[in-house]
Amino acid sequence: MNICWNFPNNNDGKISGISEAGIETFRGELLKSLAKEICQNSLDAVLDSKKRVLIEFKLYNIPLKEDRRISGLEEIFNLAKNYWQDNEKTMRFLEKAEKNFKKEKIRVLRISDYNTTGLTGSDKKKNSTWNNLVKSTGVSDKTGSSGGSYGIGKSAPFACSDLRTLFYNTLDKDGLQAFQGVANLVSFEKEDIVTQGTGYYGNSKDNTAIRNMDSFGGYTRKESGTDIYIIGFLDDEEWKKKVVEAILENFLISILNDNIEIKVEDVLINKENLSFLMEKYKEDIELTYEYYQVLMEKDSQPLEIEFKDLGKFKLYLLIKKDFKRKILISRSNGMKIFDRNRISSIQFSGVCILEDEKINTYFREMETPQHDNWESDRHRNPKEAEKIKREFFAILKEKVKEKGKETILDEMDAVGVGEYLPDINDIGDNSENNRENIDNKKKKFDFKKITTIEINENNNIKEANSEEKDFVNELSENGDIEDKVGSEEHINMSDESSGIGNSDLRNDEKSETVKFSHISPSSIRIFKVFDEEEMYKMIFKLEKNTEKVIIAVSIAGEQASIPVVIKKAKDNNGKILESKFNKITVKNLIENKKYSILFSLNDNENYPVEVKMYGDKI
Repeated sequence: MNICWNFPNNNDGKISGISEAGIETFRGELLKSLAKEICQNSLDAVLDSKKRVLIEFKLYNIPLKEDRRISGLEEIFNLAKNYWQDNEKTMRFLEKAEKNFKKEKIRVLRISDYNTTGLTGSDKKKNSTWNNLVKSTGVSDKTGSSGGSYGIGKSAPFACSDLRTLFYNTLDKDGLQAFQGVANLVSFEKEDIVTQGTGYYGNSKDNTAIRNMDSFGGYTRKESGTDIYIIGFLDDEEWKKKVVEAILENFLISILNDNIEIKVEDVLINKENLSFLMEKYKEDIELTYEYYQVLMEKDSQPLEIEFKDLGKFKLYLLIKKDFKRKILISRSNGMKIFDRNRISSIQFSGVCILEDEKINTYFREMETPQHDNWESDRHRNPKEAEKIKREFFAILKEKVKEKGKETILDEMDAVGVGEYLPDINDIGDNSENNRENIDNKKKKFDFKKITTIEINENNNIKEANSEEKDFVNELSENGDIEDKVGSEEHINMSDESSGIGNSDLRNDEKSETVKFSHISPSSIRIFKVFDEEEMYKMIFKLEKNTEKVIIAVSIAGEQASIPVVIKKAKDNNGKILESKFNKITVKNLIENKKYSILFSLNDNENYPVEVKMYGDKI
């Protein structure tokens, strides 16, 4: 048996260039893609499901000249340079690779897994896990909740190699051993024969594997599993940190479920030390840290939802101030697919896990090759898939709204409705009585964005600590600060379904984007009037003459505020005021004059409400 590198003749067929589709797919985030593809493959190959799958990332610096398996490629790269000297992109790759052969040592990353089946069927010519990984392109036999759908995930490690070269070593569950190298390069000419772009290190006669195990760096495998060696591993000083973060981001659920343990050099990632790692890396993986809080919330019980005839999925939700309003979508094996956003204006985070095999299989058909999105056009029935996907997302949105409403009501029950309502004697229209209860303390005309407004015991609104947000202030002609008021402040409510209640507006009505300054009233009170219409009464004064004021109404909660839909609004004389979604418009207001308005909500529950005011000064 002649063991060496062999690049088969292309028989005057296709010439392979540098832009191999599978490798280019993973060019965006190399280490993130590497970690995701490696870990999902190992999870899919678990041997004993009652034990953890173990994965290890270990970097070596191998003396180059002492190892002919690597140094033997130098001649190949020289031949490729002669063949592609007129192609700038290919030459850049080849010249970068050539620098590795001029060094005394070369970087080799070993990735090993344990408690896995290994790559079975290394003695077969086709239809085995060995051949699907090592010898095939665009082939995958995985189904259901298993990882790969396109068979191009195997390209992720190649993208992390300066030489585009890997070595595979396995001891499978049946005791079969195999070792083989694969170089995913470009066509070149040797002895007047043009080769294919892919070459193999092994039995040169038929490009089959060596029938025993081998290794780099003195490592010896003693149990079933697979080793992948990335030759000329990319030179990135932060590679360890990036891999750890990628694992935490993509396999948080698997780790919490105790299904997987990963060691990246000296960093051990498992269920026991997950809390420590999340605290350490939380500033770099803020969204994942939110998901972690969702899953670790005390007394948190997931919603178990039957979706059509596809089976069950679980949904964890947590309402909390400043959360990023996204839901992690995960397969049943705990691997993250993507973050679903644009759900609601409620500040929350959530985790959704597809539980049953059927629902995993259905949505897996929509996954992109990188396994980071659902695209209905990829499904065998695109129109049906788009409809199913929309219905699924609609359920998520509805459950977030229900959770937001439930959270507000729970806070009211805990504190007591009386905290938010005045004494019955304060409700009358006696002007003296009203005057005594109004806080006449003057405040500066404040242009900062007020993040929360609280109602104190006297039913006066007090400002919490203001904080600057990332919006651009502009100066008007008279030197006043103005800023755009958008959906974050609940003025431009382009999605009325995000709030409590239902809008009577037509679906084709367009939301408006207005340009006003945030203003603080000099005094304000809000309380509920228990009449037939169940209306709220708001009494306030302004420091400045204001041509137009927009009042944005929300339900006040400890963790978040929820915009509500205004049913009707009127002034103290019974004149109907303009209202849309959660905003009420009042015009031509005079400084230091007391104004009173009444408004009702589509939902008749008793809520603690808060308002934010935006004005255009005269």
